[in-house]
Amino acid sequence: MVAFKVGLVWYPVSTLGYGKRLGVWFQGCKKRCRNCISPEFQGQEGGREAVAESILDAFCENMKPDGLTISGGEPFDQPEALLELVVAYRKRFNDDILIFTGYTLEELHEKKSLAVEGILKNIAVLIDGSYVEEQNNGVGLRGSSNQKIYVWKYKERYENAEAFTRRMQCVLLKENLLMIGIPPK
Repeated sequence: MVAFKVGLVWYPVSTLGYGKRLGVWFQGCKKRCRNCISPEFQGQEGGREAVAESILDAFCENMKPDGLTISGGEPFDQPEALLELVVAYRKRFNDDILIFTGYTLEELHEKKSLAVEGILKNIAVLIDGSYVEEQNNGVGLRGSSNQKIYVWKYKERYENAEAFTRRMQCVLLKENLLMIGIPPK
């Protein structure tokens, strides 16, 4: 098992994909998009070490998530751990796995990584590309219109993902109020 830095794990997430989802935010990001939606997950400091099985054991013991949404930080900066999480989740639950990444699909293929290719073969949806604030049109399951949404499975759930109405989910974690979702413009 490969340990990775995780910034947050939350269930249920109802604003980043279909149904009630397990949300996992990786800690650390080399991309560092200006005005990132999750700046608290960009740095290598913070978060905690985890392995895929421990996350699934802790958060899904009595739950049946409709899907898994992975964001960050940048999940593809830790590809071996990301692959383990994707495969372990699929074995236990389902293959409705959605990943947000700052890399484009082309950049991911250019890595020529078996782990990256394995991830891409095992997920339903990829939302790729750096966030560009000037291209934030305020709608859809992507932060800015330059980002592409690749739907490989569950087309009926995600067919209009670029036009979804954005919603925010408020959760209280200890004494912190967290906002989960893509803010409307």
